[in-house]
Amino acid sequence: MFKDGDFVFIDYTLRLKDTGKVVETTNEEEAKKNDIYETDRKYRPQLVILGEHRVVKGLEEGLYNLNVGDEVELEVPPEKGFGERDPGKVRIVPLSELRKQKIDPYPNMLLRLSDGGYATVRSVSGGRVVLDMNHPYAGKVLVYKVKVLRSAEDKQEKVKALLSRWFGSEGSEKFTFELTDNSLRVNVPQEYVLVEDLGLMMRMFARDTLTFLGQELTVEFVEKFDKSILAQ
Repeated sequence: MFKDGDFVFIDYTLRLKDTGKVVETTNEEEAKKNDIYETDRKYRPQLVILGEHRVVKGLEEGLYNLNVGDEVELEVPPEKGFGERDPGKVRIVPLSELRKQKIDPYPNMLLRLSDGGYATVRSVSGGRVVLDMNHPYAGKVLVYKVKVLRSAEDKQEKVKALLSRWFGSEGSEKFTFELTDNSLRVNVPQEYVLVEDLGLMMRMFARDTLTFLGQELTVEFVEKFDKSILAQ
């Protein structure tokens, strides 16, 4: 069984218990089969660092009791999922307000709000729009079909996992690094130097590295340039 700080890689498919509808998956074939495939998404195993609380509570709690190779279904009640629905999070806005933002709302449309949250359009009538600020799965019992694929056992594997988290699976293959007992030196590929938000990604990678591999580490990023940059 697993413990806090373990790096666990899982495949999962999430469905809503009341309707049986599949709403999320890490598996490309499952996504296509259930008509939820997104062309701009990378379908790959999900990294879960236990104790980090980046996934819903009920899913994380269930993983502690599993081992590599286990495949189970976990039923997650609302209080350990996306919470109960709060009627206070439903509000009415003028249709004109959304039209000014070049939004033409329709029932069940999911909107991204300026604060980073989401709202679901419940109805559009008489120049008014009813918006539900609750998470779309609030109040729902969730059923996760989970398979534990592997876990990262040593620091080298964990560094690669964090590189994949913050720089993508392709980035993690291109980034090289040297790891000692007290330092981590990461070589940034030249093609990533001009990537938008690179500085933020490096900061978040460093934060996770210090949190889960040890605060005694010093994390250093090295950027190198050669004549090929002249062609850019």
